[in-house]
Amino acid sequence: MNDTKLARSYFGGIAMLKEYHYDHLIRWPRGERAAVFLTFDFQGGEDVKPDKNGFRNYEMWSQGEYGPHHAIYRLLRILKEENVKATFLTCGAIAERYPEAVQAILDHGHVVEGHGYNHEIARYLPRDQESEVMRKTIAMIKDRTGRRPLGWRSCTQSTNTIELLIEHGFVFNTNCFHEEKPFLWENNGKVMVELPRQPFGDGTLFGHRHGEYGNPFHGLETWKAYFDELYAETAQRPGYIPFTMHPYIIGRPGRTLALRGILQHMKKAGNLWFPTGIELAEWCLNDLFKAECDKLARASAG
Repeated sequence: MNDTKLARSYFGGIAMLKEYHYDHLIRWPRGERAAVFLTFDFQGGEDVKPDKNGFRNYEMWSQGEYGPHHAIYRLLRILKEENVKATFLTCGAIAERYPEAVQAILDHGHVVEGHGYNHEIARYLPRDQESEVMRKTIAMIKDRTGRRPLGWRSCTQSTNTIELLIEHGFVFNTNCFHEEKPFLWENNGKVMVELPRQPFGDGTLFGHRHGEYGNPFHGLETWKAYFDELYAETAQRPGYIPFTMHPYIIGRPGRTLALRGILQHMKKAGNLWFPTGIELAEWCLNDLFKAECDKLARASAG
């Protein structure tokens, strides 16, 4: 049975925006037990703004800048050694300031998508300003990579985010925590895939530049427990297992033990698909949910 939910309850009165859930249709290309969606939010110090006196917290800014300076290259080496592809949701300002880091991501076979321009807090942005952030990010990433971003994750969401992403032609969003499987957003007959996330990322385990320096072995055990429970559930139906990380956090020496450890643990379990975001979203649109997308389009056309 289709589980259709009005987004009114989540986005505060947007009557036309709807969620469509088809968990019963989910399966993966070669019969894998689960799809593991590995993402990295690639930002630097963009979100460290001057205080009311015009001073910037250099220590906080510098911690973020470790990502494009060093961490990204360590992560790319580990992903290559473990033969896993990932999606790097990248701030436009990172693409502008560190084109060599973005090119390294592409050279390793990964995909670059959008993560705001200066890591703006989307829930505070007026509609036109949020739209301009998307436009500017699309243009910069396309300039640096030769391909416009088709996926998006902003720092929080506003009541306008989903509608704006659909208007700007995005194929998928990956920002919601309230569901466990990919689903569709629909607005006036236009659809976009949502690839949900879970709150078990490296920021939760190690902190965002505020002095919480968790034990990587404890972090690994948390990720193993998270994966093991979802993997066990795939004995009943195919699963979806997302991970969210940040180069400047997980890419520090020692913390990468947790990344390498969970990748090896998952591969040992076996029968997994490690798609990029666009591969996963296109599988949903062109296979899993294609018939339902066609129905929505016909219904919108009248």
